[in-house]
Amino acid sequence: MTLIRFIQVVFAIILLMPHYATAAQDIPRLTKLPLGERWYSISKEKEQTGFNRLEIRDTGGGGYEITVESGAKMTILGFSRDATSWERYLVNRDLSLKSFEVDEVIDGKSMKLKGEVTADGVRVSITLAGSTKEKTLKTREAVYPPPVVNIYPLMHGGEKGKNLRLKMLDIEKVKIVGVKISVIGVETPASGAATVHLQNDLYTFVDNDIWLDLNGNTVRESVRHGLILTQAEEGETVRKFLSTRPLLKRR
Repeated sequence: MTLIRFIQVVFAIILLMPHYATAAQDIPRLTKLPLGERWYSISKEKEQTGFNRLEIRDTGGGGYEITVESGAKMTILGFSRDATSWERYLVNRDLSLKSFEVDEVIDGKSMKLKGEVTADGVRVSITLAGSTKEKTLKTREAVYPPPVVNIYPLMHGGEKGKNLRLKMLDIEKVKIVGVKISVIGVETPASGAATVHLQNDLYTFVDNDIWLDLNGNTVRESVRHGLILTQAEEGETVRKFLSTRPLLKRR
């Protein structure tokens, strides 16, 4: 997502968050992605500052098409961020990347990416300020796009206490980065359905806490104990928010 690099900088001085108690329920093992459209609010200190829309479509035997729209504008600890993006990924059934397109504007600077996985790595075309160049991100390992990082453990044998590692395409740095995902366990609050609690190390010095429902949908994502919170919402609620902030939408 376009907020990843921003939060890495902002929270470089913050300590790791405490762990959460979990239940003994088994982590579900999924065989397919949850299809359809889902909307999310992005908030800073309980004030909504952005949105995220995720749509997953089955392409029929060969994998999935994942479309992501997001936008946010906020200031934390003196760092300001104004970012919008539109992203589309084609992935295999195991969630590994096949090809992608990205159109993003970060703090007024536009960048477009288009690429595909080859035998040598990820070949990508980068357009900045009207100029286009190509490069290959070398790797022999499978690469995964940002939208599948949360659900990856549920489709790749995640168990309570287990750490999984993958290579992710970072669309801001235009490079392949390593991500560690820790499976904390299944949690069942007194007033809610069971969720799978994960943590990853996308943000330096600060754990990123994620909760998914048992079908693999992200319910909530929290940085610094809710200082920045991404929360599942009804589509109409987010569209109403966007009606007053149309510049947050890239397309």
